[in-house]
Amino acid sequence: MEVRPGHASAPVRARPAMTCAQCGEAIYMAKWSEYLDERRVRHEWECEACGYHFETMAVFTADEAPADSGATA
Repeated sequence: MEVRPGHASAPVRARPAMTCAQCGEAIYMAKWSEYLDERRVRHEWECEACGYHFETMAVFTADEAPADSGATA
């Protein structure tokens, strides 16, 4: 096998998951995430540039919820 320069794929850059509402800086990862139930996950975000904190919640429909979440009804 011969290695040829120029055939490597271009580097992949992660897109910001969130943008700070105060300063507009990109935030790539939630400070923490909390599983509330099989349909809701809460995320806390903190901007490293300005220190602004905020929360978001991901809400899934019944169709999107995992089939085996381990929860009992």
